[in-house]
Amino acid sequence: MPRLVDASLWIDFSRARSPESLKDFIALYILDPDACLCEPITFEVLRYANEEETRHLQALFHALPMLVTPANLWSDAADLGKRCRRSGITAGSLDLLIATVALHHDAELVTFDSDFEQIATVSMLRMTLLRRSFV
Repeated sequence: MPRLVDASLWIDFSRARSPESLKDFIALYILDPDACLCEPITFEVLRYANEEETRHLQALFHALPMLVTPANLWSDAADLGKRCRRSGITAGSLDLLIATVALHHDAELVTFDSDFEQIATVSMLRMTLLRRSFV
């Protein structure tokens, strides 16, 4: 089963001020043989990265499979957003895009972002919510 590594892990992993214990914890997920990426995640991570971080991250990204962006991404993400809104959930646009890619590929999303828990309540999104509390 593909395991989609969310931007929240990549950001903490690449951030200079992140504790080494947190980076070591995240590395277990990045190095998982089932780990993969999708375009919305790489976009979210790289848009704030400086030049050095971008080079480092792109090298790591090239080692992982990229889940193909489905042709119906935009309409499916809009539908998912409407389901969320009908349930009183305000979901971010990028979160909806990421969740839609995960759903399309039946991938498990691994994240620190609890917003995905709400999306999972109105969809078949499989996810693992990690906690930073051990750091």
